[in-house]
Amino acid sequence: MSVKRFLGVIFLLTLPFGLWAQNVHQQIREMERERFHSVDRGLLSKSDEANRSDFDVTHYRIQLDVDPYARTITGKVTTKAVSKISGLNEVTLDLFYNMTVDSVVSNGSSLDYTHSDNEVTIPLARAYGKDESAELTMYYHGRPLTGVGFGSFNFGFHNGKTIISTLSEPFGAPTWWPCKDNPADKADSVDIVVTVPDHLVVASNGTLTLETDNGDGTKTFHWAERYPISTYLVSLAITNYERFTDYYRHSETDSMEVQFYVYPEHLAAAQEDFNVTVPMIECYASLFGEYPFIDEKYGMAEFAWGGAMEHQTCTSYGSALIRGDHYYDWVVAHELAHQWFGDLVTMKRWSHIWLNEGFASYAEALWAENIGGEAAYHRYVKSFDLGFFPTSVFVHDSTNIDMLFSRTVYDKGAYVLHMLRHVMGEASFFNALRNYAQKFAFGNATTEDFRSVCEAEFGHSLDWFFRQWVYGFHRPSYEYRWSDSPADGQHIITLDLDQVQTRTGPFKMPLDIVLETASGNTTIVVWDSLASQRFQFVMNGEVTKLQIDPDGWVLKDVQFIPTSVAESEQPRIFTLHQNYPNPFNAETVIGYDLPREGNVTLDIYNVLGQRVRRLVEQVKPTGSHSVKWDGRDISGEILPSGIYIYRVRLNETMLPARKMLMLK
Repeated sequence: MSVKRFLGVIFLLTLPFGLWAQNVHQQIREMERERFHSVDRGLLSKSDEANRSDFDVTHYRIQLDVDPYARTITGKVTTKAVSKISGLNEVTLDLFYNMTVDSVVSNGSSLDYTHSDNEVTIPLARAYGKDESAELTMYYHGRPLTGVGFGSFNFGFHNGKTIISTLSEPFGAPTWWPCKDNPADKADSVDIVVTVPDHLVVASNGTLTLETDNGDGTKTFHWAERYPISTYLVSLAITNYERFTDYYRHSETDSMEVQFYVYPEHLAAAQEDFNVTVPMIECYASLFGEYPFIDEKYGMAEFAWGGAMEHQTCTSYGSALIRGDHYYDWVVAHELAHQWFGDLVTMKRWSHIWLNEGFASYAEALWAENIGGEAAYHRYVKSFDLGFFPTSVFVHDSTNIDMLFSRTVYDKGAYVLHMLRHVMGEASFFNALRNYAQKFAFGNATTEDFRSVCEAEFGHSLDWFFRQWVYGFHRPSYEYRWSDSPADGQHIITLDLDQVQTRTGPFKMPLDIVLETASGNTTIVVWDSLASQRFQFVMNGEVTKLQIDPDGWVLKDVQFIPTSVAESEQPRIFTLHQNYPNPFNAETVIGYDLPREGNVTLDIYNVLGQRVRRLVEQVKPTGSHSVKWDGRDISGEILPSGIYIYRVRLNETMLPARKMLMLK
């Protein structure tokens, strides 16, 4: 999925492309979840069942008669597959309850089937050997569901004219055609043959190979997709379209047609808005590699929905986005980028959806950089920082639809790539993007696959980066103070840097330290990974200003603490300090800082997790406090030597535990 963040109503925005403010992204990207609650979440786990994983689909031929007046379809879908085991004797395809199966046929013979729980189970006429091909055709009819995901299959009107469209992500395809609805099982090819009243035009995936007037008031459109494709990317868009074209010239002698299907009343506005498409293709091809579906087309088809969807070779684009003033160029950029990241390389499992959405969102910033330079790029990236991200980029629970399409996946996912660019360096990062697209072209990938490509290009492990930014939570919060001490004609700059976040441990990241002098700015990159760290630099002139990562290469909070204030003011952060001395013998001191008055408890535990002593249990005022421990338990008995754990709670806030070693 891509820019499906406009559900029903489009917010009125006030900034041109490249200048989107933080509140713009926040408004748009928070609108994306409300239609998911009617989905059967159990469908996500079915793809691993034996009668699904034991065969690989190679081709679908989808034949539909669409009746826009009755809002029904009559279908015939032929599925070709290869057995992955010896003795395949049963297959299961997904098809929702709203569709009625009329018959299933293979090699001219009817097959039995059961249709329940939104799936059709079909015993085969014989057992198929490993690598042997099988083919079956299902005949069915019914009224497609419109309430699954973002709509799945919709009948509507524009300007009094019929508009029919599909949007199957994440698992709405079986509401209108039988398939193995697993993003990791891409069909090698798909034929989409659709018959409609003859005043309508059908836009779909791949190449239009035939348009036939049937002489009975209907027309049949035959679209052929000859590149591998996931089921959720198969689409239809049907109305009284006006068509216009542009061309992407990918060599001196060859070009690819770029096709646009728009409402007649929006033709002039669309011709203006979409004239950026070819320059965008040129930009992304230079960054990611050649446009993936170069032998077919790139297309955009207007439909009656608030956002857009990256259907392979034929993006569905919301009618409310067409204004004729380039207001939504970033949506065009996002959907186009999905042709590489989402369509060419598709996440293997829904938990890894950031490989689609985070990448496409980041590509918006790359387009901003292409047209506006480095400053525009950094402004755009900063708009991804919406403040608190409550979840991880990797969706640990893929049955949680809210999390699959959350702003964390889109915006923090994009920021992850921005940070990775700084960690790896320009050349290595963009080489990795191209290598990733090439290595997994027309297939599927996981986060680990992407990481391995990055590590191969970078030459070092990036496990630490992915653990804290993709699989982990939160962000670093830095506080710093610095001083300039003249010495022998030079200046010793001392920087004290603390990570004061309480919900997670220290982050390891490179930080740009920008030192301003009368002769100009000097940038020094330091690697920070500790709760408290001191850095010193030697400068030839007086430093008048020191900044931590002013360009925002790290997703962070940062605050400068003047030395005079830092020494005198009350604590502002709830902090538990390391005991001292450590190791200790007779007694040790444990310190903690309270930013506010509250009820404090401080407990000691042994390595088995058993509490052996409570040192503090009372209301304490704001300030710095300490308490001594003499190594005795609650009964006054001296405890044996070993490791002990201590932790402190202020009201309902519990800090991470610390360890200490007692030696007797």
